[in-house]
Amino acid sequence: MTTNIKSLTQRPAWKALAAHHKKIQKKHLRQLFAADPQRGERLTVEAAGLYLDYSKNRITDRTLKLLVQLAKESDLSRRIAAMFSGEKINVTENRAVLHVALRAPKGASILVDGKNVVPEVHAVLDKMAEFSNRVRNGEWKGHTGKRIRNVINIGIGGSDLGPVMAYEALKHYSERSLTFRFVSNVDGIDFVEATRNLDPAETLFIVSSKTFITLETMTNAQSARDWLLNGLGGDRKAVARHFVAVSTNSEKVSAFGIDTANVRLLGLGRRTLLDGFGHRSFDDAGGWTGQFLCAAQRLSRGGRAFPHRAVREKSAGAHGAFIGLEQ
Repeated sequence: MTTNIKSLTQRPAWKALAAHHKKIQKKHLRQLFAADPQRGERLTVEAAGLYLDYSKNRITDRTLKLLVQLAKESDLSRRIAAMFSGEKINVTENRAVLHVALRAPKGASILVDGKNVVPEVHAVLDKMAEFSNRVRNGEWKGHTGKRIRNVINIGIGGSDLGPVMAYEALKHYSERSLTFRFVSNVDGIDFVEATRNLDPAETLFIVSSKTFITLETMTNAQSARDWLLNGLGGDRKAVARHFVAVSTNSEKVSAFGIDTANVRLLGLGRRTLLDGFGHRSFDDAGGWTGQFLCAAQRLSRGGRAFPHRAVREKSAGAHGAFIGLEQ
Protein backbone atom coordinates (compact mmCIF):
# COMPACT_ATOMS: atom_id res chain seq x y z
CA MET A 1 0.00 0.00 0.00
CA THR A 2 1.51 3.31 -1.07
CA THR A 3 0.71 6.59 0.65
CA ASN A 4 1.76 10.22 0.63
CA ILE A 5 0.73 10.83 4.23
CA LYS A 6 3.21 12.74 6.37
CA SER A 7 5.23 10.74 8.88
CA LEU A 8 3.42 10.18 12.16
CA THR A 9 5.24 12.80 14.23
CA GLN A 10 4.75 15.44 11.54
CA ARG A 11 0.97 15.21 11.45
CA PRO A 12 -0.95 18.14 13.01
CA ALA A 13 -2.92 15.90 15.37
CA TRP A 14 0.28 14.33 16.70
CA LYS A 15 1.73 17.73 17.47
CA ALA A 16 -1.55 18.76 19.11
CA LEU A 17 -1.49 15.57 21.19
CA ALA A 18 2.08 16.30 22.29
CA ALA A 19 1.05 19.79 23.43
CA HIS A 20 -2.07 18.38 25.09
CA HIS A 21 0.02 15.80 26.94
CA LYS A 22 2.15 18.51 28.51
CA LYS A 23 -1.01 20.13 29.89
CA ILE A 24 -2.52 17.04 31.50
CA GLN A 25 0.47 14.82 32.31
CA LYS A 26 0.55 15.91 35.95
CA LYS A 27 -3.20 15.90 36.54
CA HIS A 28 -4.32 13.44 39.18
CA LEU A 29 -7.29 11.15 38.57
CA ARG A 30 -8.95 12.74 41.60
CA GLN A 31 -8.94 16.06 39.75
CA LEU A 32 -10.38 14.52 36.61
CA PHE A 33 -13.20 12.80 38.52
CA ALA A 34 -13.92 15.92 40.57
CA ALA A 35 -14.24 18.00 37.40
CA ASP A 36 -16.31 15.32 35.66
CA PRO A 37 -18.17 13.09 38.16
CA GLN A 38 -19.82 11.15 35.31
CA ARG A 39 -16.59 10.09 33.59
CA GLY A 40 -16.83 6.67 35.21
CA GLU A 41 -20.04 6.12 33.23
CA ARG A 42 -19.18 8.07 30.07
CA LEU A 43 -15.71 6.75 29.42
CA THR A 44 -16.79 3.15 29.08
CA VAL A 45 -17.98 1.04 26.21
CA GLU A 46 -19.65 -2.35 25.97
CA ALA A 47 -20.08 -4.73 23.05
CA ALA A 48 -20.43 -8.46 22.45
CA GLY A 49 -20.28 -9.19 26.17
CA LEU A 50 -17.06 -7.21 26.67
CA TYR A 51 -16.91 -4.19 28.97
CA LEU A 52 -14.11 -1.64 28.70
CA ASP A 53 -13.63 1.07 31.32
CA TYR A 54 -10.96 3.58 30.33
CA SER A 55 -12.09 6.32 32.72
CA LYS A 56 -9.23 5.61 35.10
CA ASN A 57 -6.61 6.73 32.63
CA ARG A 58 -5.23 10.26 32.35
CA ILE A 59 -7.51 11.02 29.43
CA THR A 60 -10.13 13.67 28.62
CA ASP A 61 -12.66 14.41 25.90
CA ARG A 62 -9.98 16.55 24.26
CA THR A 63 -7.62 13.56 24.24
CA LEU A 64 -10.18 11.40 22.50
CA LYS A 65 -11.00 14.00 19.87
CA LEU A 66 -7.33 14.44 19.06
CA LEU A 67 -6.85 10.68 18.80
CA VAL A 68 -9.76 10.45 16.37
CA GLN A 69 -8.27 13.35 14.42
CA LEU A 70 -4.94 11.52 14.27
CA ALA A 71 -6.71 8.41 12.98
CA LYS A 72 -8.31 10.45 10.21
CA GLU A 73 -5.02 12.10 9.29
CA SER A 74 -3.48 8.62 9.17
CA ASP A 75 -6.17 7.52 6.70
CA LEU A 76 -7.10 4.69 9.05
CA SER A 77 -10.51 4.10 7.46
CA ARG A 78 -8.96 3.35 4.09
CA ARG A 79 -6.37 1.08 5.67
CA ILE A 80 -9.07 -0.84 7.53
CA ALA A 81 -10.99 -1.22 4.27
CA ALA A 82 -7.82 -2.52 2.61
CA MET A 83 -7.41 -5.14 5.36
CA PHE A 84 -11.00 -6.34 4.98
CA SER A 85 -10.65 -6.52 1.20
CA GLY A 86 -7.61 -8.81 1.39
CA GLU A 87 -5.12 -6.23 0.13
CA LYS A 88 -1.51 -7.04 0.99
CA ILE A 89 -1.03 -4.41 3.65
CA ASN A 90 1.85 -6.30 5.29
CA VAL A 91 4.38 -4.59 3.05
CA THR A 92 7.46 -6.14 4.65
CA GLU A 93 6.35 -9.66 3.65
CA ASN A 94 3.95 -8.71 0.84
CA ARG A 95 1.08 -10.55 2.49
CA ALA A 96 -2.55 -9.92 3.26
CA VAL A 97 -3.47 -9.59 6.94
CA LEU A 98 -6.34 -12.01 7.32
CA HIS A 99 -7.25 -12.08 10.99
CA VAL A 100 -10.66 -10.70 10.01
CA ALA A 101 -11.22 -13.75 7.80
CA LEU A 102 -11.11 -15.95 10.90
CA ARG A 103 -14.12 -14.04 12.22
CA ALA A 104 -16.03 -13.68 8.97
CA PRO A 105 -19.45 -15.38 8.63
CA LYS A 106 -19.79 -18.20 6.13
CA GLY A 107 -21.49 -16.06 3.53
CA ALA A 108 -18.79 -13.37 3.54
CA SER A 109 -16.23 -12.86 0.80
CA ILE A 110 -12.63 -11.83 1.43
CA LEU A 111 -10.55 -12.12 -1.72
CA VAL A 112 -6.83 -12.85 -1.76
CA ASP A 113 -5.27 -13.01 -5.23
CA GLY A 114 -8.80 -13.31 -6.60
CA LYS A 115 -9.82 -16.23 -4.38
CA ASN A 116 -12.40 -16.09 -1.59
CA VAL A 117 -10.64 -17.49 1.50
CA VAL A 118 -13.67 -17.53 3.81
CA PRO A 119 -14.93 -21.02 2.78
CA GLU A 120 -11.53 -22.50 3.58
CA VAL A 121 -11.52 -20.76 6.95
CA HIS A 122 -14.85 -22.30 7.90
CA ALA A 123 -13.81 -25.72 6.62
CA VAL A 124 -10.90 -25.66 9.07
CA LEU A 125 -12.97 -24.18 11.90
CA ASP A 126 -15.47 -27.00 11.42
CA LYS A 127 -12.66 -29.56 11.64
CA MET A 128 -11.35 -27.88 14.79
CA ALA A 129 -14.78 -27.99 16.39
CA GLU A 130 -15.30 -31.62 15.37
CA PHE A 131 -11.95 -32.69 16.83
CA SER A 132 -12.46 -30.65 20.01
CA ASN A 133 -15.86 -32.22 20.57
CA ARG A 134 -14.43 -35.72 20.08
CA VAL A 135 -11.88 -35.02 22.80
CA ARG A 136 -14.49 -33.55 25.17
CA ASN A 137 -17.02 -36.32 24.81
CA GLY A 138 -14.41 -39.06 25.14
CA GLU A 139 -14.70 -40.33 21.58
CA TRP A 140 -11.03 -39.56 20.90
CA LYS A 141 -9.07 -42.23 22.74
CA GLY A 142 -5.39 -42.42 23.58
CA HIS A 143 -3.09 -45.22 22.41
CA THR A 144 -4.16 -47.58 25.21
CA GLY A 145 -7.87 -46.93 24.74
CA LYS A 146 -8.20 -44.52 27.65
CA ARG A 147 -10.05 -41.23 27.11
CA ILE A 148 -8.09 -37.98 27.09
CA ARG A 149 -8.33 -36.09 30.38
CA ASN A 150 -5.34 -33.74 30.09
CA VAL A 151 -4.47 -31.26 27.32
CA ILE A 152 -1.09 -29.51 27.23
CA ASN A 153 -0.27 -26.75 24.75
CA ILE A 154 3.40 -26.43 23.81
CA GLY A 155 4.42 -23.13 22.22
CA ILE A 156 6.23 -19.87 22.81
CA GLY A 157 5.39 -16.20 22.24
CA GLY A 158 1.99 -15.84 20.60
CA SER A 159 1.74 -19.62 20.27
CA ASP A 160 1.69 -19.76 24.07
CA LEU A 161 0.14 -16.46 25.12
CA GLY A 162 -2.73 -16.71 22.61
CA PRO A 163 -4.00 -20.10 23.84
CA VAL A 164 -3.41 -19.09 27.48
CA MET A 165 -5.43 -15.89 27.00
CA ALA A 166 -8.28 -17.72 25.26
CA TYR A 167 -8.35 -20.39 27.97
CA GLU A 168 -8.35 -17.88 30.83
CA ALA A 169 -11.03 -15.77 29.16
CA LEU A 170 -13.32 -18.72 28.47
CA LYS A 171 -12.46 -20.91 31.46
CA HIS A 172 -15.97 -20.49 32.89
CA TYR A 173 -17.39 -22.35 29.88
CA SER A 174 -14.71 -25.05 29.69
CA GLU A 175 -15.15 -28.75 30.33
CA ARG A 176 -14.04 -28.98 33.98
CA SER A 177 -13.39 -32.71 33.84
CA LEU A 178 -10.38 -31.90 31.64
CA THR A 179 -7.06 -30.49 32.85
CA PHE A 180 -5.45 -27.77 30.68
CA ARG A 181 -1.80 -26.76 31.03
CA PHE A 182 0.71 -24.75 29.01
CA VAL A 183 4.45 -25.17 28.45
CA SER A 184 6.63 -22.42 26.98
CA ASN A 185 9.81 -22.15 29.07
CA VAL A 186 12.71 -24.09 27.57
CA ASP A 187 13.92 -24.76 31.12
CA GLY A 188 12.95 -28.38 31.70
CA ILE A 189 11.34 -27.61 35.06
CA ASP A 190 8.40 -26.04 33.21
CA PHE A 191 7.63 -29.31 31.45
CA VAL A 192 8.25 -31.40 34.56
CA GLU A 193 5.78 -29.33 36.57
CA ALA A 194 3.16 -29.42 33.79
CA THR A 195 3.23 -33.22 33.66
CA ARG A 196 4.00 -33.91 37.34
CA ASN A 197 0.79 -35.76 38.24
CA LEU A 198 -0.50 -36.75 34.80
CA ASP A 199 -0.96 -40.15 33.18
CA PRO A 200 0.65 -40.29 29.70
CA ALA A 201 -2.17 -42.57 28.54
CA GLU A 202 -4.68 -39.76 29.24
CA THR A 203 -2.65 -36.80 27.93
CA LEU A 204 -2.91 -34.95 24.61
CA PHE A 205 -0.24 -32.46 23.48
CA ILE A 206 -0.89 -29.58 21.08
CA VAL A 207 2.35 -28.41 19.48
CA SER A 208 1.86 -24.83 18.26
CA SER A 209 4.55 -23.74 15.83
CA LYS A 210 3.93 -22.36 12.37
CA THR A 211 7.32 -23.52 11.08
CA PHE A 212 7.69 -26.52 13.42
CA ILE A 213 11.36 -25.63 13.87
CA THR A 214 11.14 -23.08 16.70
CA LEU A 215 13.95 -24.11 19.04
CA GLU A 216 12.17 -23.70 22.38
CA THR A 217 8.93 -25.27 21.19
CA MET A 218 10.57 -28.25 19.51
CA THR A 219 12.83 -28.85 22.51
CA ASN A 220 9.76 -29.07 24.73
CA ALA A 221 7.90 -31.12 22.12
CA GLN A 222 10.74 -33.64 22.07
CA SER A 223 10.68 -33.80 25.88
CA ALA A 224 6.93 -34.44 25.68
CA ARG A 225 7.46 -37.16 23.08
CA ASP A 226 10.12 -38.87 25.25
CA TRP A 227 7.89 -38.59 28.33
CA LEU A 228 4.97 -40.14 26.46
CA LEU A 229 6.95 -43.02 24.98
CA ASN A 230 8.63 -43.78 28.31
CA GLY A 231 5.21 -43.98 29.91
CA LEU A 232 3.65 -46.12 27.17
CA GLY A 233 6.31 -48.70 26.59
CA GLY A 234 8.14 -47.02 23.73
CA ASP A 235 5.57 -47.73 21.01
CA ARG A 236 6.05 -44.90 18.50
CA LYS A 237 2.54 -45.39 17.14
CA ALA A 238 1.34 -43.76 20.37
CA VAL A 239 2.55 -40.35 19.16
CA ALA A 240 -0.22 -40.08 16.58
CA ARG A 241 -2.88 -40.56 19.29
CA HIS A 242 -1.38 -38.14 21.78
CA PHE A 243 -0.04 -35.27 19.62
CA VAL A 244 -1.73 -32.80 17.29
CA ALA A 245 -0.20 -29.68 15.75
CA VAL A 246 -0.95 -26.12 14.74
CA SER A 247 1.56 -25.64 11.94
CA THR A 248 2.14 -25.06 8.24
CA ASN A 249 5.03 -27.49 7.95
CA SER A 250 3.35 -30.82 7.21
CA GLU A 251 6.66 -32.50 6.38
CA LYS A 252 8.21 -31.75 9.77
CA VAL A 253 4.97 -32.60 11.55
CA SER A 254 4.81 -36.00 9.86
CA ALA A 255 8.47 -36.72 10.63
CA PHE A 256 7.73 -36.04 14.30
CA GLY A 257 5.08 -38.77 14.22
CA ILE A 258 1.93 -36.64 14.16
CA ASP A 259 -0.86 -37.69 11.79
CA THR A 260 -1.12 -34.87 9.24
CA ALA A 261 -4.90 -35.27 9.42
CA ASN A 262 -4.58 -33.70 12.86
CA VAL A 263 -2.69 -30.60 11.77
CA ARG A 264 -4.67 -27.39 12.02
CA LEU A 265 -3.68 -25.23 9.07
CA LEU A 266 -5.46 -23.42 6.28
CA GLY A 267 -3.95 -24.42 2.97
CA LEU A 268 -3.50 -22.48 -0.23
CA GLY A 269 -1.00 -24.75 -1.90
CA ARG A 270 2.51 -24.00 -0.77
CA ARG A 271 1.45 -20.70 0.81
CA THR A 272 -1.02 -21.19 3.60
CA LEU A 273 -3.64 -18.90 5.01
CA LEU A 274 -1.99 -19.35 8.36
CA ASP A 275 0.84 -17.20 7.01
CA GLY A 276 -1.59 -14.34 6.58
CA PHE A 277 -3.15 -14.92 9.98
CA GLY A 278 0.19 -14.58 11.71
CA HIS A 279 -0.49 -17.82 13.62
CA ARG A 280 -3.41 -16.74 15.79
CA SER A 281 -5.73 -19.59 16.55
CA PHE A 282 -8.33 -20.23 19.22
CA ASP A 283 -10.16 -23.11 20.79
CA ASP A 284 -13.92 -22.80 21.22
CA ALA A 285 -14.12 -23.59 24.92
CA GLY A 286 -17.26 -25.48 25.82
CA GLY A 287 -18.36 -25.93 22.21
CA TRP A 288 -19.19 -22.25 21.81
CA THR A 289 -17.99 -22.02 18.22
CA GLY A 290 -21.07 -20.25 16.89
CA GLN A 291 -21.48 -17.79 19.75
CA PHE A 292 -17.77 -17.07 19.94
CA LEU A 293 -17.64 -16.31 16.23
CA CYS A 294 -20.76 -14.18 16.35
CA ALA A 295 -19.23 -12.04 19.08
CA ALA A 296 -15.97 -11.75 17.13
CA GLN A 297 -17.87 -10.85 13.96
CA ARG A 298 -19.72 -8.10 15.78
CA LEU A 299 -16.47 -6.63 17.05
CA SER A 300 -14.98 -6.83 13.55
CA ARG A 301 -17.96 -4.97 12.09
CA GLY A 302 -17.56 -2.27 14.70
CA GLY A 303 -13.86 -1.97 14.00
CA ARG A 304 -14.50 -1.74 10.29
CA ALA A 305 -16.83 1.21 10.83
CA PHE A 306 -14.14 3.28 12.57
CA PRO A 307 -14.24 6.25 12.56
CA HIS A 308 -17.53 6.67 10.67
CA ARG A 309 -18.95 8.87 13.43
CA ALA A 310 -17.41 11.65 15.40
CA VAL A 311 -17.03 11.18 19.12
CA ARG A 312 -20.50 11.56 20.53
CA GLU A 313 -21.74 14.31 22.78
CA LYS A 314 -21.16 13.93 26.50
CA SER A 315 -24.82 13.26 27.18
CA ALA A 316 -24.95 10.44 24.63
CA GLY A 317 -22.63 8.10 26.49
CA ALA A 318 -19.17 6.76 25.91
CA HIS A 319 -16.91 7.18 22.92
CA GLY A 320 -17.76 3.93 21.19
CA ALA A 321 -17.05 5.36 17.77
CA PHE A 322 -13.51 6.16 18.83
CA ILE A 323 -12.52 2.56 19.50
CA GLY A 324 -14.78 1.14 16.82
CA LEU A 325 -17.23 -0.82 18.96
CA GLU A 326 -20.91 -0.90 18.11
CA GLN A 327 -23.22 0.01 20.94
